[in-house]
Amino acid sequence: MNLQTCVYESPTGKRCNRPIQIPSKDDAPYCSFHYGCNLKSTEEIKDNFNFAGDFQAVLEAKDGDWCGFIFPSGIKFPREIDFKIDARESRLDSLELDNVVFKEPVDFSNAVFKNSLIVKASIFEGNVTFDHCLFDGDVEFISVFFKLRASFHRADFVGRTILRANFNTVVNFNEAIFRDAAVFSGWRNVKVTMSGVGCQSLASSMFIGVASGNAKPSLKQRVKKQFVQYWGSICRSAKLLQSKSKKTAKNIHNRFLRFRRKFSKVDPNTDVYIMFEGEGQLQSVIFLKPNQILFSEVDLSRVHFRGTNLRGVRFLGVKWWQPVFNRNGLYDEVYVNSSPDGPFRHLSLPILEETCRNARVALEENRSFNAASDFYIAEMEAVREQQSFCRRHIFSVTALYRSVSRYGTSVGAAFWMLFLIYFLHVTASIYVQLPIGLVPSLEEFLEVALRSLKILLLVRTEQSLTLMAQPWLDIGLRLLGPIQIAMLAIAFRARIKRH
Repeated sequence: MNLQTCVYESPTGKRCNRPIQIPSKDDAPYCSFHYGCNLKSTEEIKDNFNFAGDFQAVLEAKDGDWCGFIFPSGIKFPREIDFKIDARESRLDSLELDNVVFKEPVDFSNAVFKNSLIVKASIFEGNVTFDHCLFDGDVEFISVFFKLRASFHRADFVGRTILRANFNTVVNFNEAIFRDAAVFSGWRNVKVTMSGVGCQSLASSMFIGVASGNAKPSLKQRVKKQFVQYWGSICRSAKLLQSKSKKTAKNIHNRFLRFRRKFSKVDPNTDVYIMFEGEGQLQSVIFLKPNQILFSEVDLSRVHFRGTNLRGVRFLGVKWWQPVFNRNGLYDEVYVNSSPDGPFRHLSLPILEETCRNARVALEENRSFNAASDFYIAEMEAVREQQSFCRRHIFSVTALYRSVSRYGTSVGAAFWMLFLIYFLHVTASIYVQLPIGLVPSLEEFLEVALRSLKILLLVRTEQSLTLMAQPWLDIGLRLLGPIQIAMLAIAFRARIKRH
C-alpha cells in the first residue's frame, strides 16, 4: 500500500495534493474526487462508492476547490453553501438541486452535466458561471433566482431545456447552442389566503342546580328555570341572526371581489417574477430547432439579439416596448442609436437591419402583425441610416416612404400628409385666384376648398382658362392625391390585418 498525493492539476495550475493510498504501482495516482479524470465527456461516469463520504468531509471543511471532480449520480448538496465554489472542468451525473442557497460565487466553467440537471427553488446570491458547459441531457431551472451576474457563454444545451428563472442583473447566453426544444419564461406565485369565520357565543353556559328526588321545585327554582329557558331562546335567536348577517355580509363582499376582479388587470395575491430584470445577452445564439423554441410572458425590451436568427421562434405574450421610440423594438436598436461612437454605429447598422428583419419575419409567422409593423419600421430605419445625409432625409425612396406614411404603418402620418397636400392646394389656389393682399371671404374660401376636394376625389370640375397656374396645381393634386390615399389605405390595412 503506497501513500501518495493526488496529482490532478487544476486549470489554474494548482495541484490537488490530497493524500491517497494506492494499492499498487499500476493504479492511477488520483484521489476519489478525480478518479478517471481522463474520461471523455461522451463516456458514462462510473459509480464511485468512496465519493459521498469524502465529499461530506470537503463540505464540512468548507473547501470549495472542486476543480475536475467527478460527481457520480445521487450526490446531495446541503441546503446552504456559504463558501466560494470552483468546479471548473468537473463532471456531474444526474444532478438535482432543490431549495439550495449559494451564498458565494459559483463557477462551473467547462463542466459536463451528464443525463440531466434539475435546479428547483434555489437561489444564487453570488456570480454564477456556466461558460463553455456541456449539458448532455435535459436541463430544468424551475423558480430559480440569480441575484448577481449569470453567464452561460458558449454553453451547449443538448437536451430539452426549461429556463423558468429570474435574472436580477446581467445574464449572458452569447454564442450558446440549443440543440433541442427550449422554453424561456418567468413565473407567478399565487398566494392563497384563507379566512375562517369565527364563532363566538353570546351567552355563557349556565349550570342550574335542580332538586333531586320527588321534591316539588320551589318558586325560586321555577323562576330560575323559566329565566334560563327565556334567556336561552333569546341567545339562540341572536346567534342565528348574527350567523345570517355574517353570511350576507360575506356574500356581498365576495360579489364585490368578483366584480372588481372582472375589471382588474393586476392580481394582488400573485407575485410575478419576470425573467430578465436586468440586461440580457442572447447574441449569436444558435437555435437548431427554432420551431420548438418558446419565449412565454417574457419582457424582451432589454435583451440583445444581435446576430441571432429568430425566424421560426415562437413568442407568447412577450413585451418589446421601447419608450425611446414609442413603439416596439429591439434593445439593440436603442443601444446602437444611443452610441456616441460613429464608426461603431455605422458598422452595426447592417447587422441591426438583418436582426430586425429576422424578428419581423418571426412575428409575422406568429401572426403578431402590429408588433411586426414596428419591427419593419426599425428595419427600414436601419436601411435609411446607412445612406448619405441628403439621401437619408430627402433624395431617396426610403426618406419619401417614411414621410408619407412611416413606411406604410402609420395611419396618422398618412392622413396628415394627405391633409397637408390638400391644404397646400387650397392655399395656392386662393393665392393665384385673388389679388395680392386681399383676404378671401368665407364664401370664396369654401368654394375653393370644395373645388380642391372634388379634384382630390377625381371628380370632374370646370377648367380655369384665364389662370395658367391653376391647371398645373390641379394636375399636381390629381397625381399626388390618389397616391397618398393609397398610402392611407395601406396603413389601414397594416393595422387591421387579420390575425
